[in-house]
Amino acid sequence: MEENRSQKVPNANTVYRYIYRHPKQSKQTITEDLNLSSPTVGAALKYLQERELILNDSLLESTGGRKARTYRCDYEARTALGMDVTVNHISLVLIDMKAHILHSDRIRLSFEDNPEYYRSVGNLLQQFLDTSEADRDKLLGLGICLAANIARDNRTITSARQMGLPVDFYEKLKEYISLPFLMFNDAFSGGFAEFWDLEQNQTILYLSLSNNVGGSMVSRRQIYLGDNNRACKFGHMTLVPEGRPCYCGEKGCVQAYLRADLLSDLAEGKMDLFFTRLEQGQEPYRSAFRTYRHYLAIVVNNLRMQYDCDIVLGGYVGSQMQPYLESFREEVQERNRFHEDGSFLRVCKHHYENAAIGAALYYIDHFIRSI
Repeated sequence: MEENRSQKVPNANTVYRYIYRHPKQSKQTITEDLNLSSPTVGAALKYLQERELILNDSLLESTGGRKARTYRCDYEARTALGMDVTVNHISLVLIDMKAHILHSDRIRLSFEDNPEYYRSVGNLLQQFLDTSEADRDKLLGLGICLAANIARDNRTITSARQMGLPVDFYEKLKEYISLPFLMFNDAFSGGFAEFWDLEQNQTILYLSLSNNVGGSMVSRRQIYLGDNNRACKFGHMTLVPEGRPCYCGEKGCVQAYLRADLLSDLAEGKMDLFFTRLEQGQEPYRSAFRTYRHYLAIVVNNLRMQYDCDIVLGGYVGSQMQPYLESFREEVQERNRFHEDGSFLRVCKHHYENAAIGAALYYIDHFIRSI
């Protein structure tokens, strides 16, 4: 779906990105803000309109002359799919170019390394596409996120102890999926969704509090992956020396104290139900959450001391933390000796299917870069 590079118009990408972030601006405003000539902006607008990437929006009030027209992006000009594969479920989202969810579903499907499982994934994907009435001509691809280390080719699993995924998971799934697709680490995907609208120079750390604890960090709109594509494995930092056993084989890892199912398992495996009962003041939910917050405050403070940047709480637990954020900030600050107010800590923007959204956004990002 990418346009031929030889047909591109100079600065079309710059103009598109400006309108993406600043809708309802006139040609004159775009020209002035980007410090480009009027003919250059005019040619870029024509190019983008011909490709149905931007739309005429409205007419501004006249100051004496002809009313100026404003422009906005057609965010549904392209769409992308995200799939979050866990031990017991797969979640699917269809998003537009602004990361709005157009359709979503979560289906219980226990992972098994056999043809029937891969066939089921393919069938569920097909049913999702039919139900969502997705326009196949606008669909860019499918991003699949997993609790696994993924090589830079986004096709090879290098480690997946928690789920027990085979190294050739991609090849086995490929037989049943006709769309182009790539694989991503779930925490990196969740972070990518969170970082999508960042300003150019911001640095933010994302802490994913799901059944697999992980994270990611972005600086100047670049995610730091590390030399081996496994940076920010916060779940395997030592929190309590010689403490609880972790699935990785070590003891005392953050994963063993902050994985989400420590809470949801107390409420029939349902995180929403846990927090409902917590809000009602019931035990053992209050005690479990108090203990969880204690360890989480230690981890957050350690990360703040290491990276000195804003921290976002995401994942199954992080998305539920907004009602408790102010009191939790105070708890973190009790461990901080630099007289901060805790405003560096916030809850994720996407409270639902953050990782799947981030996996889908890979294709949106790739397309926007190609404009």
